Amino acid sequence: RGLERPRLVHEAIRRLIDRMVNDLLGETRTRLAVGAPKDTEAIRKLGRPVAGFTSAMVEENLHLKAFLFERMYRHPKVNRMTERARRVVRALFELYMNDPAALPDMWRQKVTDEAARARRIADYIAGMTDRFALDEHARITGQSFDKQ
Repeated sequence: RGLERPRLVHEAIRRLIDRMVNDLLGETRTRLAVGAPKDTEAIRKLGRPVAGFTSAMVEENLHLKAFLFERMYRHPKVNRMTERARRVVRALFELYMNDPAALPDMWRQKVTDEAARARRIADYIAGMTDRFALDEHARITGQSFDKQ
């Protein structure tokens, strides 16, 4: 009560993580006590993971994930941003495939095999931060991300 929204969100997340960590630790201790493994081979023979949530926390986690998918991951604004990001990544990939000279020197190695070149370009793009990818796209195409 009386907390500002950012502080309230931070506190709710902190408490949720705390509950999940404590549940995991408690359940793991219980499983170890029940199974009483003496070595790694005994752990493998238990037939189930030693570390894990209680069934109640598994159920709560499923509800949390459903909530997040519905309200956050599938939110129209997030979907629009995701689609814009896809277009930028696709455009960068096509640009680099068609003009490997646009790649930095260390990524521009002569690769005659198209599949190997595609893999190298995909690795380069995967290593980009979001901001760098947007800036690189704007630099190469002259188009700002906001205008797409």
